[in-house]
Amino acid sequence: MIGATGEELVLKRVRENDQWIARPEWVDKEKVTGFIGQPIHYKGEGLGVLAVFLRNEIQDETKFWICAVADHLAAAIANARAFDEIQRLTEQLERENQTLKEEIQETHQYGEMVGKSDQLRAIIQQIEVVAPTDASVLILGESGTGKELVARAIHSRGSRKNQPLVRVNCASIPKELYESEFFGHVRGAFTGAVKDRDGRFAAANGGTMFLDEVGEIPLELQSKLLRVLQEGTYERVGEEKTRKVNVRIIAATNRDLEKEAAAGRFRQDLFYRLNVFPMVVPPLRKRPVDIAPLAQHFLVQAGRKFNRPGLRVSSAALAQLNDYDWPGNVRELQNIVERAVITSRSSLVRFDSILAGDQKSEESAIQKDFESSDVHTSSTMRNREKENILRALLQTNWKVYGDGGAAELLEMRPTTLMSRIKKFKLKRLR
Repeated sequence: MIGATGEELVLKRVRENDQWIARPEWVDKEKVTGFIGQPIHYKGEGLGVLAVFLRNEIQDETKFWICAVADHLAAAIANARAFDEIQRLTEQLERENQTLKEEIQETHQYGEMVGKSDQLRAIIQQIEVVAPTDASVLILGESGTGKELVARAIHSRGSRKNQPLVRVNCASIPKELYESEFFGHVRGAFTGAVKDRDGRFAAANGGTMFLDEVGEIPLELQSKLLRVLQEGTYERVGEEKTRKVNVRIIAATNRDLEKEAAAGRFRQDLFYRLNVFPMVVPPLRKRPVDIAPLAQHFLVQAGRKFNRPGLRVSSAALAQLNDYDWPGNVRELQNIVERAVITSRSSLVRFDSILAGDQKSEESAIQKDFESSDVHTSSTMRNREKENILRALLQTNWKVYGDGGAAELLEMRPTTLMSRIKKFKLKRLR
């Protein structure tokens, strides 16, 4: 009754109001003379009733204090309920956060190694196997596939993770400076050596050295590199003192080093020393399931980099990326996403004009003849077929049917040619 109406009830003589007494015998036993029922309200919501039985006469001051206690109870109950709600929401947030972490772990594994393809999972499993060891690793793969990310993941999960990881781009070092770059030099060792200098091996001592584009190391220097790997010793240029070094080697190349060694362009013994644990990073076209998560990842990165937050990419745009062949692999994808972010005039990023521009570059590039005695992969042959069709279309000014048309030039049925044009997403650029 009190809770329903929200009105207080004061009985100064309870025995004169037996209709309010459920247990008269208890009232007599406890010598209860009065009763005050005070509703507990908080922001218009009824939370309960404060019932007080008194043995003394009810005073106005008594009613005041009971009302004050009821107000405090209302605040306490409301706070407790709010705390319970906060706890519930916190637990829900933790569950959602854990789910998100698991999704991120699946999609953004190993920092920048983004994707969820079977090929990427296989690479990660190999990293887990070889990282705890000190074995030399040779990472093979086309340019732009992420070989350096693999090297960094191996280092960061190994026993040397708290020691330096020193990267050397072997393709960017002038031939005459290789020895000084790797091993260092003393003052006066050659023109321009105005002071002593430690090389990359000294900087990497105790840690890891990543030799990117290792196939570019001059043949005459490879024997000295092999000595460091086998014996852990070297001399600086212009110095006779032998120094010791303890470095793990991770190398990467887009060349076929085994074929290079067989041809005498790379030391075979060095190849075997580097090739203790070979890893092949597949090109992006062979793991298309990774294109969408990579594009989303680069979109967020580019949004921060170019102060363009909140950009989105449609399913249709992602489908366009999936249909592209990606000769430049992940690096090309990042470049295209960044260009799309820069040129986008709305929150929805598009790739139409950028990919069309790449086709235009391809049109100019196909003027070069394809001359090689090597055996080519099916992917390479698909690219060649695409280029050949595009060449025929350019020569015939995009005439497909009839005399002098591209179909006749290719000795192909026009309907077949049209299906190939559709398959390769070829469009006439005006």
